[in-house]
Amino acid sequence: MQLKVAKLLNQILIVITVVILLLAGGYFVVLKWFAPYQKVYLVVFAVVSIALYLVFRWLESRWDKRVVTRMAKEGHIALAQIQSGSRVMAMRDSTFTNYWLYEFKARLTTPDQTSFDKTFYEKMRADTEDIPGGWVYVTYDENKPDQIFMVPNLLISHLPQLMPVIAQFEADKRLDIKYLDVYYHKGMVLRTFQETVEANRTARESE
Repeated sequence: MQLKVAKLLNQILIVITVVILLLAGGYFVVLKWFAPYQKVYLVVFAVVSIALYLVFRWLESRWDKRVVTRMAKEGHIALAQIQSGSRVMAMRDSTFTNYWLYEFKARLTTPDQTSFDKTFYEKMRADTEDIPGGWVYVTYDENKPDQIFMVPNLLISHLPQLMPVIAQFEADKRLDIKYLDVYYHKGMVLRTFQETVEANRTARESE
């Protein structure tokens, strides 16, 4: 889904750029034919340009997160056993924050215990390299099978309505679940809990 989001954002950015260029070109028309209104036009141009930029920034920073939160609240989740992950392409947002778009291959298990292999994409933190094997929760709706995002552990813990579903997964001994630590910090971060503990210990020692 992140690949689709990236493509849609690029299309939106192109449209916004075209609109701003047209407005900039319109200034010369106003200057020639409606000179008394040039200051008003400049103000309108500035307001519209800033508004378009803010809308784009909101979409860029919140679109995927809102989808993840909504789907998780509605119970549209699945348990994913990460089998592999590889870099697809480098990305950069409008604030010049770098990311890597990763392709993940995973074995998904839905709450009704249906399992199947699935490929999905996620926008990872720029310093992401090797992907650990393990288990994470992802958004999944059979009516929108490609709308898959990793769900941060913190969000899962804040949604008590998901606890019965998670308990059902964890009660299935066939799955042998070993969770990974999943959180968002300038892109999605995915690592083992041992790596998280070691990183926290190093950070405390350096203080």
